[in-house]
Amino acid sequence: MKLYTGTKNSPFALDVELDGSSLHYSARSVMQSEFVGDPNKIHPNGANYFDQSLVLEWRGDFGVYGEPVYQRTINLEALRQHPEFGDHASFMLYAPVGIVERLEVNRALFTQTPNLYAMTLASKTDAQAYHATVIQCHPLGHILVPLRSSPTSEWTIGFNVFDPVLIKGTGGIVVVPSTTLAVVRDETLPVVRFMVGEAAVVPAGGELTVNFRLETADGAPITGREAEVYLESTAGYLVARRVQTVNGEGSTTFRPDGLSPGERVKIKCGFKYFSGTDDYVVTVA
Repeated sequence: MKLYTGTKNSPFALDVELDGSSLHYSARSVMQSEFVGDPNKIHPNGANYFDQSLVLEWRGDFGVYGEPVYQRTINLEALRQHPEFGDHASFMLYAPVGIVERLEVNRALFTQTPNLYAMTLASKTDAQAYHATVIQCHPLGHILVPLRSSPTSEWTIGFNVFDPVLIKGTGGIVVVPSTTLAVVRDETLPVVRFMVGEAAVVPAGGELTVNFRLETADGAPITGREAEVYLESTAGYLVARRVQTVNGEGSTTFRPDGLSPGERVKIKCGFKYFSGTDDYVVTVA
């Protein structure tokens, strides 16, 4: 399983292990090498050096010490029973490490795994603003589920760390450095795209077949997995607004009921908790 890293948070070591469908992660304290040495000597900043005998291992320029300050185990298969489980999902992970001490954070958050897109569906707030203003705690990481039908082997995980060197993954974990977890979500989760160009014309009193398909973020069609696609229109009538794909594709019928020649309608497609991944403009002739 791929583990993407975002460069955020104060320094701490993170151990991540995948055992079947069980994901376990734990955080430990670290000390930068320039502050490690003989504890009987004084560092130029005026404090004693951190005792080098307490360092259990080195990860880059950081000495790891002590027992885990936080740890958690999540059963990935059990996550399918989550009330917000679905297509294009990002389940957020929170922990009492790397957070701003002056902020009062609800500690119950550290045992929860909410779907980011379900939390922000109504407000359409981006993740950065949502965590800064509503949650007041930025996430340690996330679990990305491409589609409801995707096996856990196609899921990915991500963690915010000060430096990717501080992460150690075992059990088939492959660490992939990235810039931010927001970029990872944008570049790895699937979308729904219309297959009929950007615009179309439909005669008044007629109807139009609207085709769409599942795609990767870079535009490659997805044929081996299925999803429930949600559609909406600014006017007119859609025969089906929720469509289950077959071989990654689906369609619905649009009728310009109540519209006059020259009027334009926008049709959108997406997922239950992540709407509007593509637009389609229809003009009534």
